[in-house]
Amino acid sequence: MKIAVIGGGPGGLYFAALAKQLDPRREVTVFERNAADMTFGFGVVFSDETLDGITAADPAIFAEMEAQFARWSDIDIH
Repeated sequence: MKIAVIGGGPGGLYFAALAKQLDPRREVTVFERNAADMTFGFGVVFSDETLDGITAADPAIFAEMEAQFARWSDIDIH
């Protein structure tokens, strides 16, 4: 099976990784409009529900992500 992922942001990259992990025979290609060496940075806020979902789907990836988290306890998200 061939899978084309449009966008190399956090959602696209995570989907691509999980799709390949679930079936290594899949041909997964990520298409990103920016060059590989261009980084614009992005701030991502995960709800507790989302973090629980990532933990359930892939505990190893969650552990790697969590090690890189920056936390700000004095910020409210509305």
